[in-house]
Amino acid sequence: MKKGVQWLWILTFVLIACTSGNPSSMANPSIKSEESSQTGVTMTIDNPLYELALKRRSVRSYGPAHIDDDIIHEIMKVALTAPSSFGHRPVEFVVVRDKAMIQKIGASKRMGGSQIDGADAVVVVMVKTANERAAEFWIEDGAIASAYLLLAAEQYNLGACWVHIRNRMGQKETSDVEIRRLLQIPDGYTVLNLVAMGEKAENKRPYTESDLPMDHIHYNRF
Repeated sequence: MKKGVQWLWILTFVLIACTSGNPSSMANPSIKSEESSQTGVTMTIDNPLYELALKRRSVRSYGPAHIDDDIIHEIMKVALTAPSSFGHRPVEFVVVRDKAMIQKIGASKRMGGSQIDGADAVVVVMVKTANERAAEFWIEDGAIASAYLLLAAEQYNLGACWVHIRNRMGQKETSDVEIRRLLQIPDGYTVLNLVAMGEKAENKRPYTESDLPMDHIHYNRF
């Protein structure tokens, strides 16, 4: 009889352990159930990326604080995780920290380039367009990587802004050509945009859900 009881306890312990270790049997820790007088139970979902995206606003005025090199490195690692067409990973970056070079890059865009003045770092986003297959989606690839950069900068409470370069004119040639010449970027690459980063010198309120055009979301059909 004692042996039977012992085996019963062992079997119970094993079942509990297996159930606890099975992800399908565990509640998602990011989903919390709350009582509701109308529907009985509602779920609130933790969404830290959404909270971060609400805070991210385009900042064009920067303070004097220097961004630590390690933080820049962490931001750039995030950009490298961005998806790309056919998995070619054609997007590359030049991170510019030199103030004089930042001004020269800004001057390479005849209109609107001055918005990078005062930035502590400027990331030049370029795509290897020499590869014909990868070049088909070069704009999309560069834009996705830039979006990752913008969100990563907000994670460290840095101001950041997209500055468009494609099809823009510099002082004598296109902005793309002038920037590539300044930075000694070889042929076969095309500059899509810049991402300027620095200490926030302007405070913009975060978006709220009421600011979002929720009617732009359609399910199954328009």
